[in-house]
This record gives sequence, structure tokens and C-alpha cells, in this order.
Amino acid sequence: MNPSTLHQYVEAGKSAGVPLDILRASVAQASATRSRGAGPILSLGHLAHLTGAPYLYLREIVQRKRDPYDDVILSKRSGGTRSISAPEPILMDVHRTVLHRALSNLPLHPFSYAYTAGRSVQQCAEQHLGARWMIKFDLHDFFGQIQERDVFRVFEGRGYSRLVSLELARLCTRSTRSTVFDRSERGSGRYAAIPSYEAQVSGRLPQGAPTSGALSNMVATPLDYDMAGFAARSGFTYTRYSDDMVLSTTLNAFDRTQAKSIIREVSEIIGSNRFQLHRKKTKVVPPGARHIVLGLLVDGDRLRLTPEFRRKVEVHIRGVSEFGIADHATHRRFDSLLSFVSHVDGCIAYARSVQPDWADARQHEWLVALRKHGFPI
Repeated sequence: MNPSTLHQYVEAGKSAGVPLDILRASVAQASATRSRGAGPILSLGHLAHLTGAPYLYLREIVQRKRDPYDDVILSKRSGGTRSISAPEPILMDVHRTVLHRALSNLPLHPFSYAYTAGRSVQQCAEQHLGARWMIKFDLHDFFGQIQERDVFRVFEGRGYSRLVSLELARLCTRSTRSTVFDRSERGSGRYAAIPSYEAQVSGRLPQGAPTSGALSNMVATPLDYDMAGFAARSGFTYTRYSDDMVLSTTLNAFDRTQAKSIIREVSEIIGSNRFQLHRKKTKVVPPGARHIVLGLLVDGDRLRLTPEFRRKVEVHIRGVSEFGIADHATHRRFDSLLSFVSHVDGCIAYARSVQPDWADARQHEWLVALRKHGFPI
């Protein structure tokens, strides 16, 4: 529904026998969302029409009668594993439509760098080049701390009706038996006009859904403003990349006692925004120590790859050259040759955005190693 076709939309609806008051309400709803930079989603049925998803399938999710997520275990680069919630294919397509239609052009804080087109790991890390002291924070269970009612408020703030905001919030969150709904909280959990929408559990934002990054940024935006204000008053630079927060400073007159005071104040700010600080991952980095932000060295006048990253890529290239692709990929426990080659390709492409000369040299060595064992380029 484009602005130039609103009258045509009304006329087409009248011709189809749709009551005029419903058509006018639809136009008003579309205008409300468009004024906030979002596209119209008029109802659950409209969303089903836009995506091709069965209406009853979507309604069962909204009613919390269906859990449309699969638990997937992924290996961490730093070791260990993490679990993500992957939406079923039908719901995955719905999430992508909601992301494009409802969550584009979000008014995010300039110091938030994750899940946003035009912002990157490198841009985030660059803000801390030349810092003498750094304090690194991690938000505990970042996605899991964001509840259904928070997501409901995001959609309502985008101009959607309370009913549609509830339905979108239910589709974009996952309920578990451990997330019992607090009936003292009004908003997303209750909708008197549709008794079947009454739920005994409240959903949380699932890590792994296409909409979760944008929604988490939006919910965390007040935290970003509070942290940025605190940083400016304290002589620090602040950035956040998903659950990773960094404060850095060039101040000479700073010590660990002051750092402890900063950590206490930051903990209070985080708590007041209904997030939780992961205290075991809080780290004070003094002058002379390695300053690493998001896996990149920032203790100089330009970003650099860590020796560990460079060594990993070089080991893969050398291993393929000496032992062959299959043997090396199996030794390194990759699921397939394609996943292994894609992994190394991705590492080199990432390195090129940080240290292009080093990456170009490794790219040449990598192609030579692949050709040596007959892998098609």
C-alpha cells in the first residue's frame, strides 16, 4: 500500500464489499506505521497473506500452543558451545518479512554497532584506538533478558495497534516453562477481546531468529543513551556490540580504584535498564596490556589482527598444503570439505577488511594449496 494508492485501495475495498469503516481504519493504521518508518501489517491474517504462511499456524504460535523453534548447538570460537533457537522454515520467512517491513530504519543509538547495515565490528573497535585504559563488560543472557512485553512495546512504538503488536511480539519471542507470565504486568500478555490469547507463560527473545538482533538493539537503546551520557561525563568512550560493552579512556590520572568505582556505577545503570552484568567477564585492561576489542588489537594507531587469528589461518593453509584438504578438514573436525573451505575463505575475507596486505598474501597461499590438491577454484 503506497501513499499514492491509498484512494485506490479504498475504492478496491469498497468494490470487494469491505465496510468503509474497516477500510478507513486500515488506512489510518498504515499511515501510523509509515510515519514511523515501518510498513503496514494490519492483522495476523494480513501477515499470513504477505508471507504465505498458514493463518492457523501463526495463530497457534500466538496462542502459545506451538513451539516453532529448534535448538541448535554451535561451537564457540573461544571454545565450548552455545545453544541458539532456530525458527522453523515457515516462521523464518515470517521473521524476515517482519524484519524488512516493521524493523527497518530503526532509530538506534550511534554507539550501537551490531545487527545494523552500514555498521561493523571494525567500526566499533576503531573507536578505542589509542586508549590507555579499557573496561570491558558483558551483558549476561542478553537475548534471554528481553521479554515479550519489551518486544510488544517496540512494535507498539512503531505505530502498530495493540493487537498486532501482541501478535508480532508472540511471533518474535519463544516461550518456555521457565518463563511464567507475571499477571501484574499489563501489555503483551493479556488481550481481553481474544480470550484464547491469554497465556500462562511469557516469551523471551530467541538468539538465532532474524528479528532478534534488531529488536534487542531497540530494547537496549535506552541503556545506550544512559551509558553514553555516563561515559561523556567521565571522560570515556563507549561502544556496544550486542552484549559486548566497552569503556575506554586516554586519561593518565586513572587507576584500578577508580575503575572499581566505574564498574559499580555501570552495574547500576545496567540494572536500572533491566539487564544484568556478567561480573565474571568484566575486565579492566591497563596501559601496557593487550587492548583487544571484538577480537581486534586496538593498541596502536590502526586496527590489527591478533597473532592467534593469523596463526589459525596459517595453520589451515599449511595443513592443506602438506596433508590435503580432506585429511586436514577431518583432523580439525569440520563437518564437510565445503564448510571447511568456506570457513577459511571467510577468515581471509574478514582479514582483508583489517590488514589487506597480510590477507592478500594468505589468499595467494590458500589458492596455491587448493590447486595443489585439485580442489576446483
